Amino acid sequence: MRLVSFRVQNFRSVLDSGWVACQNITAIAGVNEAGKSNIMRALWKLKPAFRQDNKILHSDIPRDRFDSILESDELPVFISAKFKLEPKDLGALRKFFPTVKPFDTVIVSRTLNGKYMVEVPVSVSGEEAQKLHDFVIRILPGFIYYSNYGNLDSNIYLPQMLNKFNKAGVNAASLAKRRTIKLLLMYAGITTEMLQEDLPALSADASNLTAAQLSKLAETKETYKKKFAEAGVKLSADFNKWWSQGNYRFEIVFEGENLKIWVTDSLGNRAPLEERSVGMQWFLSFFLVFSLESEFFYSNTILLLDESGMTLHSLAQQDLVRFFEKLSKNNQLVYTTHSSFMLPAEHLNRTKVVYRDKFGHSIVADSLRVNAEHSNEASLFPVHSSVSMEVSRSILSGCTPVIVVHNADQYLLSGIKNYLSGKGKYRGFNELVFVATGVNGIEGTAQVLSNNSDLPNVFLSSDYDGRQLKKVLANGVYKADSEYLISVSDFGNFITLEDTLPLSLILSAAGTYITKLVGAAFEFDPSETYIKQIQEYAYKNNIELPGNFREEIAKRIKLFMMRQYDRVSVPRKCRKAWEAILNKLTYC
Repeated sequence: MRLVSFRVQNFRSVLDSGWVACQNITAIAGVNEAGKSNIMRALWKLKPAFRQDNKILHSDIPRDRFDSILESDELPVFISAKFKLEPKDLGALRKFFPTVKPFDTVIVSRTLNGKYMVEVPVSVSGEEAQKLHDFVIRILPGFIYYSNYGNLDSNIYLPQMLNKFNKAGVNAASLAKRRTIKLLLMYAGITTEMLQEDLPALSADASNLTAAQLSKLAETKETYKKKFAEAGVKLSADFNKWWSQGNYRFEIVFEGENLKIWVTDSLGNRAPLEERSVGMQWFLSFFLVFSLESEFFYSNTILLLDESGMTLHSLAQQDLVRFFEKLSKNNQLVYTTHSSFMLPAEHLNRTKVVYRDKFGHSIVADSLRVNAEHSNEASLFPVHSSVSMEVSRSILSGCTPVIVVHNADQYLLSGIKNYLSGKGKYRGFNELVFVATGVNGIEGTAQVLSNNSDLPNVFLSSDYDGRQLKKVLANGVYKADSEYLISVSDFGNFITLEDTLPLSLILSAAGTYITKLVGAAFEFDPSETYIKQIQEYAYKNNIELPGNFREEIAKRIKLFMMRQYDRVSVPRKCRKAWEAILNKLTYC
């Protein structure tokens, strides 16, 4: 059976999640405390793969409805899931229920007292209905929930390990580590039963043994050494297929009562596993668990992975998502995350967003649009970041980036470029892209955008701040490339980019806005710099200007130039200055 969709109700922070559509891989994104784990736990408790987990706790009941739910005659449904029957399920259905009209979908629900309910799209009654109910529950996939993956230690003391395997009542972290160690042994073709039988002899005093016994002991030790050595070679090959953050070689060394794990990187540096990054340790343990368990133990199961990959570098998180693709070939998979790198843009169709409504209840949304009525914007941030990364990558590919300090310059240069292109006065070979970084972002952005080639052009104002910034950059990252620092005064008697615009254009596009800022009595002097005039007039008349006033004026000018193209009249002197600026930025 394949999970088609599910709905969580009356469970912890979730009053009603709504129906959540599922694919082979389903990603659930959201901020901390949005309710992602509660969604996963409810789905897990529909039918945990391991019977000991099949408990519904008082803490699973929503706090704000606790008393009313417990006092009700029947406890409500907390999880419903729709499944599609696969060919083997349909075959079993025809075999055991030949008189029932064929169907291929079923909805299974569970109440807070553990009762199951089965809905099928055909009419079935009497004793056969109960048999069909039991049949559906029997073939229902089991859910395996993971939130702790049990990182391996670099030194495993085998007698202590075996002793812990025989203990009950250990915490979840110890259970997770126990599972990972057991799978490491399995990787080497060794069981805990083998070790329990052989380890006493391997660690005993050999002084009283006969020659035959010594020979057998040496043979057993050599067998273990060989098995673990071969496992290290195989693990290295398998691991590096999925981990692209460097080529690593693993050695699993058997030394009597100790098992040691060494890792050698591509530079030849050999170190114990625990001295490697936490992310690499995590991925190794995760890889072991899911490579083996999905192959040998997961039959008719759905994997629920909660906040996996949090300790991984962004590129390693992308490796993890690739590994999910492998796992999903045998088992459907649902995972939660708040990282944009775990939400590849090409697979956003499988991403759902969890957020809290105004009452604090968790909601799951298929829509990836910001909704003003709900507080989903923060939960959507990793989704938007994922798209932004793809957009910036595609935009900058084959383009010529130009760094500017202010958003206002970005708006104005874009408007000027579009205007000149429409008039046939600018035909740059590469598309110019203007990137506003602020003052402190220039050096870092310039180095990133250089991409092992020349540094990008920086376009600066020629006021006091612009001149000082040019000196700092010329003595810093642009020390050998100062020709790429371009000032607006290089093209005429201009202080800011607005000074290259005709006054008529500024008044047509933003005159109403400027009047609201400083009043109707204000008048421009065409011989003075425009922005400075507004600032000085506001200062003399105790008028407080908004911090983004220059940006707002520039935005209005750009929009006017786009919408009122035929009404824009630009004197030849202004147009020539624009052409010179764009050609310099394009071909410098």
